[in-house]
Amino acid sequence: MDINGIRALFTVWIFICFLLVLYIVFNRRNKKNYDDAANSIFDENQDAQDKKSENR
Repeated sequence: MDINGIRALFTVWIFICFLLVLYIVFNRRNKKNYDDAANSIFDENQDAQDKKSENR
């Protein structure tokens, strides 16, 4: 196997990894986790405001 064969196998391996990442990201079972992560910044901001109002 020469260097071009290794490069071809590496390209195929990276493509398979890319497809796996796409599958994981767009899997419907993970939607709730992504929604929770996206909204977590707002939850932390709300907690900080609640603590600030309690100290007054």
